[in-house]
Amino acid sequence: MHQASAPLIFTPMSSDPLTIPPSPHVSATIHIGASSISLLIFHEISPGSVEPIDFLEQSVPIAHDVFSRGKLTRSTVERCVTILTRYKQSIAELAGSPEAPTIRVVATNILSESTNKEIFLNRIHISCGLDVEILDDGEMTRLIYLKTRRRLSDTPSMRSLNTLVVHVGPGNTRAILLQKGRITSYSSYRMGVHRTGENIANNERSNSYRKSVRAQIKGPLDSLVEEFKDADIEHIVLIGYEIQLIRDFIKHHKDKSCSEQALTDLCDKVTTKDDDEIVQTYRVDYQTAEAILPALEINLAIVNAFEARRVHIPESDYEQGLLHDLNITPSLSGEFTKEVIRSAEKIAKKYRVHLPHARQVSKLSLQLFDQLQDLHKLSNHDALLLHIASILHECGGFISNRAHHKHSQYIILNSEIFGLPRADVEMVALITRYHRNSLPKPSHPIYKDLNMQNRMRVSKLASLLRIADALERSHTNRVTELEIRVSRRRLHIYLPRVADAHTERLAMKSKGDLFENIFGLEINLVEDKLS
Repeated sequence: MHQASAPLIFTPMSSDPLTIPPSPHVSATIHIGASSISLLIFHEISPGSVEPIDFLEQSVPIAHDVFSRGKLTRSTVERCVTILTRYKQSIAELAGSPEAPTIRVVATNILSESTNKEIFLNRIHISCGLDVEILDDGEMTRLIYLKTRRRLSDTPSMRSLNTLVVHVGPGNTRAILLQKGRITSYSSYRMGVHRTGENIANNERSNSYRKSVRAQIKGPLDSLVEEFKDADIEHIVLIGYEIQLIRDFIKHHKDKSCSEQALTDLCDKVTTKDDDEIVQTYRVDYQTAEAILPALEINLAIVNAFEARRVHIPESDYEQGLLHDLNITPSLSGEFTKEVIRSAEKIAKKYRVHLPHARQVSKLSLQLFDQLQDLHKLSNHDALLLHIASILHECGGFISNRAHHKHSQYIILNSEIFGLPRADVEMVALITRYHRNSLPKPSHPIYKDLNMQNRMRVSKLASLLRIADALERSHTNRVTELEIRVSRRRLHIYLPRVADAHTERLAMKSKGDLFENIFGLEINLVEDKLS
């Protein structure tokens, strides 16, 4: 069924993009997706706020190669190099400045399943001067979350109905449950459009093909249904490249929702068409034409399984929305941060963490972080990682109180913290690993693989967690506020309304060493003599 790639024809958002005045703040994001490489060029108005200038998209058979051959073919690699080279030229022309614009390049996580991914990444680096970041499950969850939050504003029913947001991607399907507008559960399943389509690509497009799709997805679909069977799903929101691309061909009600029957009707129509007819009818390229029927069938199977009264497919362009959201960092998304913290607290409850203590340690850690900003020079995102590590630092006690810091690291490494990329989960695990006992050593697993900058991040954040844990040594919330003063050789921590800090001072002898080693400051606790 696979067709040869179309010739490279670049169609910008405007007919004459070079008429746009050059800007020193031009940046760009490139997404190497399952069936295309897309580019969004934008003005950065302020941190987290961007204005699109130009959008380009060209087809590439990434998913076809990975799922049919297990690796990228030479022709696909060469096509990617050609597209990315042209994209860099377009960015340079729009930037109109000798200063090199910032370009972020991300790739679909199905690339990680290619046996020659390292060769591909190196080739892109050498030929195009671009470093490619493979999106992991945590980052994809964050991007889907951002799409979900936008749906809350234009789909009021999501705030009142039990809503399942489903993203059927190229290789995996992700589901997020919202109850009263708040995320209460989420899961990921090995069920995707291209993964399924390529497994049955030799079948002719017919009703038997659709039955083959259902057979391929039965296991993951059963798991998804089992996960959310007791949630009383009333509303389903379908997100995904293909389903949003053909949204306008699905019959909708006045409230912009569609029915299960409308999805079935479109599936029936697509079944009767070959690739050429799909390309002409739905105005898509050949890679997308191959994916439309499995995408429709998987989404329909999910809708069938839950018998939801309402089905909503967002109108917004999927690919441009994804490129835009990649520029919104977690620390700039306040609601996202709350969801990450809720996820961490759910894990803490699961492993019977004493939450009042964990929350108090978090509070003290963040006070230290804020008041010592000029000293550690870490980011808001680092503060989020410290917050999560503080909540989870004692979860290892569920296994054993002995060496519980090591058990905490193990549990975190084997847990999914909502919206955190794998690299961040590893950072959180290491911070908790060093909240007590031995200090970081170059020989320690995971830590030894970090670059110098990230080793220092772990050490700085762990040092603050150790201090906060020492101040909450009694588990009684005695220390609620801190006042910090830094002198030439000492860090003075004033403890309002604490007349006797004997317990905390003893704990600090074993906990303050990492901070003192990093910053060269001796820790001095100062009681409130007026208490």
